[in-house]
Amino acid sequence: MTKKVSATGKRVWKTPDGHSPIAILFNSIYPVPKEAIDLIDEQTFPVQVARGKFLVKPGDTEPHLYLVLKGVIRAYIKEDGKEITTWINEENEIVTSIRNLGLTISSPEYLQAIENSSLIAMPYALVEHLYEHFLEANIVGRKILEDNYRGAEERAYICRIASAEKKYQHFIKTRPGLANRISLKYIASYLNMTIETLSRVRSRLAE
Repeated sequence: MTKKVSATGKRVWKTPDGHSPIAILFNSIYPVPKEAIDLIDEQTFPVQVARGKFLVKPGDTEPHLYLVLKGVIRAYIKEDGKEITTWINEENEIVTSIRNLGLTISSPEYLQAIENSSLIAMPYALVEHLYEHFLEANIVGRKILEDNYRGAEERAYICRIASAEKKYQHFIKTRPGLANRISLKYIASYLNMTIETLSRVRSRLAE
C-alpha cells in the first residue's frame, strides 16, 4: 500500500477511493468530516516491517497507532531475560505500544513482526489533534478503545485459566486464524506455558 503526490501536490492513496486505509476505517466506524479525512490522508503513511524486525522498541518516545494491512504483530516485554508475549494481532487490527500511549516516555515493550507485515502508521499527535477539533473523532476513538478494552479483558481472562488444555482450547476458539499460522513458541509465550507443554496439549487434542 503506497501513496503518491498528484499534479496539484496533494497526496493520493492507491486505494479504490483514494484515501488512507485509516481514514476508510475511521469513516466505517463513524462518519467523520472531510477536513479530518484530509488530515489523515496527509499525515498517515505506509510502513513495511520484515519478519523478525521491530515496529517499536524500548527507547522510542514518539508513539504511533498502526493499522495492520497484512501480517502479524506481537508485543512482548522482557523479564529476567525471558520474553513474555502480551498480545498478538493480525490483519485489520489497530496496534500500538499501550504503555506509553499519550506520554512522552519510553515504553519497555517491543512490537515485533512475526510475518512480513504491511501497516499504515498514524502519529499519535494527529490522534490528539483530531480529538480536540472533531467531535466525531472522539466517537471513533471511543469505539476503538472499547474494542481494545475487550481484547485486554480477554487476555486477562486467558491468563487466569489454570488448565493448559483449556487455555489452548480457548485460544483456538477466539483466535482460530492464528492457531496454525504462527510459531508455537509465540503461542506458548502468550499462554504462559512451555513449548513442550503446548506440544503435548496439541497432540492430545489431535487424537
